[in-house]
Amino acid sequence: MAETKPDNKDEIYFAVCNAILKMEFTKGHLSWTVSDIARESKITRSLIYYYFGKEKTSILEVAYKFIISHFFNIDKVRKVSVRDRLKDLLNDLKSMPYLVNLFYMAKGADSAFGKMIQQKERELLVGMKVEFPHLSEVHILEVYLLELGALIYHLPPERTDELFSLYKKG
Repeated sequence: MAETKPDNKDEIYFAVCNAILKMEFTKGHLSWTVSDIARESKITRSLIYYYFGKEKTSILEVAYKFIISHFFNIDKVRKVSVRDRLKDLLNDLKSMPYLVNLFYMAKGADSAFGKMIQQKERELLVGMKVEFPHLSEVHILEVYLLELGALIYHLPPERTDELFSLYKKG
């Protein structure tokens, strides 16, 4: 069965970001070309230039910002629960298995991307305190570490409710 090309703006954006990050992981830091991204995402180079610019560092930055926003779900108008966010991430990992590796590599780096991740992570922990006001900072960190462990373990999305059974909303 032939793969179909993304057809709406969100699908195009996601396909290109996915391809950029996949190439960043598989080929190495900025060792890919826009042609590689176009081929992987099935999107024309001109459309990639339109949405992302022409400089590879700018293209990569846009992709990281998009994925970080998606990963932490902080910038969305509609906030979702920890469980629902984790379910979404676990489903996304099926098409983006390298995402956890990129997250891990970038998080510890002294780079703009590392700093972006660290900032969004702090914002996420503050948001989790709102969702679970009765939990201490240590327990909030435990919930976050459970999420990270679930991603690495490839927990089936339908099991997220079990994972958080000890952490009821306040």
